[in-house]
Amino acid sequence: METKYNLFRLPNWYNLKYDGRRKEFQGISREEFQTAKAKAFYRLFVRSPYNPKSNLRRCYESIREWSRPECGNYQKIAIYGHTWLYLCSPVYGHNDYNKARLMPIKGNERECEFLIKVSKRIANIK
Repeated sequence: METKYNLFRLPNWYNLKYDGRRKEFQGISREEFQTAKAKAFYRLFVRSPYNPKSNLRRCYESIREWSRPECGNYQKIAIYGHTWLYLCSPVYGHNDYNKARLMPIKGNERECEFLIKVSKRIANIK
């Protein structure tokens, strides 16, 4: 039974070809090898049916996490920079050494405005 799994430990085992001169190859029959290869190919190379998170959704979730008043000294809000929207401390602003870029402002003006309003609302800042 253990010999069946030795093949799967090889790097890039799904690129191997089945040795057609044998009934079993590395302890696996041809049918088992083909089904395992098809499953691996689907998992590795076929796109998932789920859509990746949008840029706005990703930014919104990080704001919800860091703008809460319970974060105390580590609370962060969204503020405008010259070209990017940043997530940084409301006290230090752009001087915060631990600020994070959220999204570029150019082309996303409405989304940035929305994120700043949400950030202030969550942080209870007027």
